[in-house]
Amino acid sequence: MNAWICDNPDLGVLLFESNDIDTEDRNVAPIYVKQLGSSMNNKINSMMDHMWDGFYTGQIHLSRFPSLIQGKKGTTYDIVYTGTPPKS
Repeated sequence: MNAWICDNPDLGVLLFESNDIDTEDRNVAPIYVKQLGSSMNNKINSMMDHMWDGFYTGQIHLSRFPSLIQGKKGTTYDIVYTGTPPKS
């Protein structure tokens, strides 16, 4: 078997995405997920392009961000966005 089995029951996936109207055009990545009180600092990017326009990618991406976290009760995370705010 080519796998690693983790016995930590406190691990979880924090999955969030942008619901802005321009979510497929504007990129808010990278995003930092920091566990307060520890040195854990996870830099994550959004999903890859999910559309093809003939031979080229459509340059459309879904602003969805998965992060593996330690979900033990009482653990606090700080999420820092580095992208620009939407135009009004």
